[in-house]
Amino acid sequence: MKPQSLSPIVSLVVAFIFIIAVAIMPSQAAAQCAAPTTSGIHICQPSANSVISGAPHIESAAEPSSGSITSMTVTVDGTQIFTNAGPQVNVFPGGIDNGTHHMVISAQDNFGRTYQASETFTVTGIPPSSCPTSTVGVRICYPAPGQFVSQNLLMTFGFKGTANITHVRTYVDNTVNFDTATSPGQQSIEGQGSPTTPGNHTLTAVAWDAQGHVYSSKVAFSVFYSGDCPPKGNVCNPGIYTNIGPFDGQDVTSPFHISFNIENNPAPITAMKAYLNGQVVAISSGPSIDQQINANKGTQILTIQGWDTAGKLYRSVQNVNVE
Repeated sequence: MKPQSLSPIVSLVVAFIFIIAVAIMPSQAAAQCAAPTTSGIHICQPSANSVISGAPHIESAAEPSSGSITSMTVTVDGTQIFTNAGPQVNVFPGGIDNGTHHMVISAQDNFGRTYQASETFTVTGIPPSSCPTSTVGVRICYPAPGQFVSQNLLMTFGFKGTANITHVRTYVDNTVNFDTATSPGQQSIEGQGSPTTPGNHTLTAVAWDAQGHVYSSKVAFSVFYSGDCPPKGNVCNPGIYTNIGPFDGQDVTSPFHISFNIENNPAPITAMKAYLNGQVVAISSGPSIDQQINANKGTQILTIQGWDTAGKLYRSVQNVNVE
């Protein structure tokens, strides 16, 4: 049977990676950024020199010396990514890749005066948007060898042939999970195939060129349960679900309350742990974790993990901003 062709990630993740800004649901990341007590700009998130996972929550407020703030602009690495009217910024912007970035936030008041604040922050956990290869063959950039990734398998791989590559296909173990023709001159794909099962797997990427040459590469990786609910139907996947939070990008004060549940798990849960910037801060026997956490100020990565009797891993990652 011919494998079903699957669209590249462009059709599924562009909305996440390349949108200018995503509106924030009030229940998930309500703005709590206070304006400075004197004229200027206060950047609440991300905090200066912080390391965050995924898209940052950019949160800022401005105070004029007199009059009112009429506009604010966010520039990252010299590129304007957001602008709005009014004295606040509260946005999850797309298109910010892994690495250290320099952010400048500017504001203008109704008298034409300008205000500015800047900082650097580092982004991790985003699959690369391209995977260039300088030699003939296939190169897999994501997942990396031994990496743990979500069951909703994202992948980035590059390819180069002695002639134009015309077709690519990926396999998880021996099962086709992505298959597509390529455009003339195309050299990489950031894509998502069929979801896979938690556990240890091998991803194989195969490419064919116009002269019939075949190239391939493979990588071993591991998969965890990532809780989400498909757009159709009423059955959610096994995974960690937020009870009262904190949600991604939420402002909290120390100590703050964490509350998460593992739901729809196919096997009993044996343990759960919470990590703040990689350090264990809470432990429970599952299937829920509900505790108070003490933390230093700043934007930090909160990771919740759980394990079941079959040895399968459950994971949820969010950024929290401790004020």
